Amino acid sequence: MGKKTAITSALFQREFLSVFIVVVNVLSWYFPLYILFESVLGEFQMGSTLLLVAFGVQFAAAICSAIIGTALVKRFPSRDAFLSVWMFVGIIASVLLVTLETFNVTYILLVSFLVGFSLGLGFPSCLAYFGDYSNVENRGRLAGITIFASNLCVLVIGIVLSFSTLVVGALILAVWRGLGLSLFLLTKSKQEHHKENVIEVSYKSVLRERTFLLYLVPWIMFCLINFLERPVVESFFGEEFSLFMTIAELGIGGFVALLGGWFADSVGRKRIIIVGFVALGIGFAILGLFQDITEFWYLYLVMDGVAWGIFLLMFYLVVWSELAGNRNKGKYYLIGLVPFLTASYIQVLFTPYAKLVEVSAAFSLASFFLFIAVLPLLYAPETMPQKQIELKRLKKFADDAKKAREKYESKGKG
Repeated sequence: MGKKTAITSALFQREFLSVFIVVVNVLSWYFPLYILFESVLGEFQMGSTLLLVAFGVQFAAAICSAIIGTALVKRFPSRDAFLSVWMFVGIIASVLLVTLETFNVTYILLVSFLVGFSLGLGFPSCLAYFGDYSNVENRGRLAGITIFASNLCVLVIGIVLSFSTLVVGALILAVWRGLGLSLFLLTKSKQEHHKENVIEVSYKSVLRERTFLLYLVPWIMFCLINFLERPVVESFFGEEFSLFMTIAELGIGGFVALLGGWFADSVGRKRIIIVGFVALGIGFAILGLFQDITEFWYLYLVMDGVAWGIFLLMFYLVVWSELAGNRNKGKYYLIGLVPFLTASYIQVLFTPYAKLVEVSAAFSLASFFLFIAVLPLLYAPETMPQKQIELKRLKKFADDAKKAREKYESKGKG
């Protein structure tokens, strides 16, 4: 009961509630926005080159604005003020989707730029905000609750958008972003995180850190494998099952994030990440061996959902914060986001050729490289302090001993 009280009190403290709101809002706003934007471009039946340019502009805008935003946040009176401006830009980007009904190449590229800009500008600072206001003792559980809430909101908004026109969908996303901004302003902490305690680092020094690279390399491999395999998987399963898989994995990933966060705070982060790689590797191996048996499709679906729940939990919210320590977390999160954004654009480049790939070989190779990706993690140190793990283990042992004694005493009295 004490553990539940501790995590609940941490979640609903004013200092963390605003963090929870801003992270859930951006995750549940951008992914539906991206899908809506993608569907709009699909309706225009644009040429493949123009389509690649549009998504390329969005990708470049997201990366460049993230770099700018990480430096720009220090020039604002507070990080809260910077995040508020960033969320307002998101409202504008959502509203502008309404105007895409009139096909104009130049204007589409402009909106594409703004969509990428509205994500990248404050995303690293937003995630660093989470890292600064969560403690190592409960960061996993708080991250799990945050991912669960985000997935639930994405699912609800996605279902609503599927029954909406472009105009209605864009306005829904604008209102959702605006609601997030309003709640953030109402709940934001009155005490800004102490900037004087933050050590500035260069991107070069971050990339030279051995521990950081031992976690970054597996994450890069996962992103590349996942986004290259996704078009192959969707082509193999067909549109109907792929849609069902997307919906099901949101639910599975959310629940896995909840459980994974709890276990990550108990046994450490590295073991949970390895479980994610092994689960997805097994999923691809099974799909490669038994691709004609429908029942195994559902097993792959579960494994993929488990992996996504773990990786969103760890590589979006937990690991980079702990590797950064008291250094500038925004730069760590930014570098951690680049593989995801880059691989998502590579998927756009690769999708037209997905049907040419031999399915069985693709799944087998994916399984092989996922198991290879685990190797750097075997040499990586645990990001959660060993002292915290031992304290939790001793506390659990003491609780179990107390329960055993009470049970023995109750039997003795009986």
